[in-house]
Amino acid sequence: MPTEIPLLVGAGSVPERRMREAAEALAKLWALPLKTHATGASPASVLTDPTHGLIRLSGDPARQRIDGGHWLEALADWRQPLLLLVPGDADGSVSGQAAAYAALCDQLGAPLQGLIQIQGVWNPEQRRRDGLAWCGWIPAIDDPAHAFELDRLHLCLQRSGVTQALNRQAREEATARG
Repeated sequence: MPTEIPLLVGAGSVPERRMREAAEALAKLWALPLKTHATGASPASVLTDPTHGLIRLSGDPARQRIDGGHWLEALADWRQPLLLLVPGDADGSVSGQAAAYAALCDQLGAPLQGLIQIQGVWNPEQRRRDGLAWCGWIPAIDDPAHAFELDRLHLCLQRSGVTQALNRQAREEATARG
């Protein structure tokens, strides 16, 4: 039972601390519980879990699984929306994994909702030149621009329709808590 809430997926093996901090910031922003699953977990068991919240996938989603296939294939098969989290560098660049993973999502038919740069320096000119569906960035938690950029990211995702499902989920979570 896939959900409209996008899974948070790294472009390759993203450093765990960066990925966790970005996912926690998004979960807090959207008032959703956060669950983390390793890429070794069965896609079917994760995607059929009836509990709600924001899901972060830890590990390389294109790494072949022991039982065959990989997570990006499963997300495409299940038509599960995803946001691709990409580490940024201090010089404002990102690795070629951003373009490679976006192309792989496109080739597989995985519903990529957009890319989010995590940490590093945001260089809007370079991001436009990339030609990818960048939504924004999440600076390091101690960066003075952290809260401002999260708000900008939220607005971008709102314009693209992503936050409609998130808002609906947050209301359901609040109702369930009492």
